[in-house]
Amino acid sequence: MKFKTNVKTLNRAEIDAFLKTRRVGVLSMTDGTTSYAIPLAYSYDGSNIYLTMANHGRKAGYFNSNKNVCFTVYWTPEGFGAPGKMGYTSVICDGELEHIAKPDEITRAVRVLETQMGYPAGALDKLLEMTLTKPEMSNFWKIKVTQIGGKGVDDFKEEFEE
Repeated sequence: MKFKTNVKTLNRAEIDAFLKTRRVGVLSMTDGTTSYAIPLAYSYDGSNIYLTMANHGRKAGYFNSNKNVCFTVYWTPEGFGAPGKMGYTSVICDGELEHIAKPDEITRAVRVLETQMGYPAGALDKLLEMTLTKPEMSNFWKIKVTQIGGKGVDDFKEEFEE
């Protein structure tokens, strides 16, 4: 049996626009034996995904043993599953997780975060100032995206053929 759908592959401009309008994604990691996934707020500059998270706890064991991660961002309409509500968009990014400890990179991460969250410029200056007193202890991270892809559909349909 064959089937076809109206799901489309997103081009890079569509992916970038989508990632810049969303605010939460799921970070997936593995230590080589088990996997771990956590939802996190993020920001995106067209090349890197910036995250804010503590560098201790369960996730620390994962990123200390394997820097390769997957980050997924998706959208579904309210009432997904009801007639006319079968749309979705999803983007999957593979990359390498890196702790940000250089002052200029921390500043960049904060500015991208301000923009994506809709804050006025300088709204996070106090956070930036406090972080720059001990940049090596920063809670800022970035995923250097190595591979990216996305799919989406306005109203999912599928057809089957014998």
